[in-house]
Amino acid sequence: MARSKRGDLGFFKFLIFLTILSVAPVITLAQSISAQSTPAAQPDIPVKSSSSMSASEKPTATLDDRLRALEEELQRQNAALTDMRAIIAEQQRVIETLTAKAAGSDPKSVDQKNVVTVAAAGQDQKASLDDRVKKLENKVIQLGPFRLSGDFRLRFDAILRKADPTPPAGFTALTHQQNVRMRYRFRLNLDTDIDPKLSFHAQLATGPLNNPLTNDQDFGEITTRHIFAINEAWIDYHPNKATQLQAGRVQEIFADNSRFLFDDDVRFNGFNEKYVITLKRNGLKITSLDLRAGQYIFSNPNVAIVTAGSPLAQAGAIVGTTGRNSNLFHQGFLVNQKFNDRWSSQFGGDVQLFRNPNQIQLASTANGVALIVQNGLGITLSGPLPGTGNATTTSGGAIYTARNFEIARLTYRLNWAGFKSGGHDYPVSFNIQAARNIGVGLKERDAMLASLQIGKITKRGDMAFIYLFSQKGANSLISQLTDDDLGTGSGVNIRTHHFRFDYGIAKKVTLQSLVFIQNELRNSGDFPNFFVPLNAFTPRQYRFMEQVAFSF
Repeated sequence: MARSKRGDLGFFKFLIFLTILSVAPVITLAQSISAQSTPAAQPDIPVKSSSSMSASEKPTATLDDRLRALEEELQRQNAALTDMRAIIAEQQRVIETLTAKAAGSDPKSVDQKNVVTVAAAGQDQKASLDDRVKKLENKVIQLGPFRLSGDFRLRFDAILRKADPTPPAGFTALTHQQNVRMRYRFRLNLDTDIDPKLSFHAQLATGPLNNPLTNDQDFGEITTRHIFAINEAWIDYHPNKATQLQAGRVQEIFADNSRFLFDDDVRFNGFNEKYVITLKRNGLKITSLDLRAGQYIFSNPNVAIVTAGSPLAQAGAIVGTTGRNSNLFHQGFLVNQKFNDRWSSQFGGDVQLFRNPNQIQLASTANGVALIVQNGLGITLSGPLPGTGNATTTSGGAIYTARNFEIARLTYRLNWAGFKSGGHDYPVSFNIQAARNIGVGLKERDAMLASLQIGKITKRGDMAFIYLFSQKGANSLISQLTDDDLGTGSGVNIRTHHFRFDYGIAKKVTLQSLVFIQNELRNSGDFPNFFVPLNAFTPRQYRFMEQVAFSF
């Protein structure tokens, strides 16, 4: 206690010393003002005569001016002296206040307040420094008006399945499947703001031109150069925070990388609309409502009259009618809830309406790819589009068994902030989705997916674990558009277990391990006009991926 009192005494001596330093200039200034107020003998100043003033009048006028200026200066100095007296009085009041508080104050609490103040200042400085670094990074990654970003991924990919030399009667024997390869993916993004309400985005990506389900490029092809093509290109109009309109080659409006409705590499030519309604606090804990819609164009056959030998006739078009294009109209909603800082959820529903869907299957045949795909590209592809898996009315035919694809989906996602371990965050997310092709009353028209994710990669040492189970009937979703990893060789008519582990090697470098275990559901002939490329007797198929992803 004695040491504390000596410390307080020293502190008050220091404050008194500061007060003396503040008063001393004031005293000096007062003395200077007093000295200047005393008249001094003015020397005779020789003045030249002028036509308007006599020699005796000129010095008198000059002396009056000097006296007037001196009076004005004295008034300013008196005002400054008054201000200084007020400052001294305020300092004295602060000293008295501190003296009164010091008697009962705890030095530790004062130190803690100082530490908090210093810490807050340090945080402000760090935030300011981070902002400046971010602005500098944004300048560095600009190329003219464009901001550049992208990713590069190296992948080891193995597809393994044993042979079946003795299939059921009426089926062909199956050879084994063993495709072990190295692949890479490179994507480059270009973004620019044309106007505060208008922006442009483009993405160039690798991948074979005749496979829209992947951007991966196999190692091989001797030493020939690989293609780098337009994967995304759209204009984004956002007149306010609630409204977003897109046109061009866009991501699907409900794309969520869940491997359910669509493959994460598929892009669509068309239009997207999104409107967000933000809600005030309410009993249902709903924070916002998303209204979404998309309109996409798959084909433009440009056929005035469908003839008997036309590929469109093979896809079910009526001979003698005009060849129409194929489209998708997708609309729905998502409701976002926030229960507290640690729990949130999202649920919603949407409907996909396909027009002339058989043209998608037609593009996967040798006759159809020339009309549906190659005419628009202006080049000849190496083969038809892959990704078949739906039931067709004939083996390898161009007409789906499901006459219509009108797919209704429900989705629900529950998010928990999770837990910490070893300095790393492990948020938890659970998602379940169900879909039905309500356009037909056939068997195998349902699909579902359930997934659980623990962890998220944000920095070095972070880990994430994912388990996913999915089942997709042969008449439920369109195979050429859905995920081709869950369904290798067949996007539907499958039951698949998927395991994934991610590890953060560095901030923007991630090691990923993926395993898929796939079984088919139905055989051809199980139902009338029902033919599938992979049958239920097909041996279990395994797919292993080991990859390193770099983002920049």
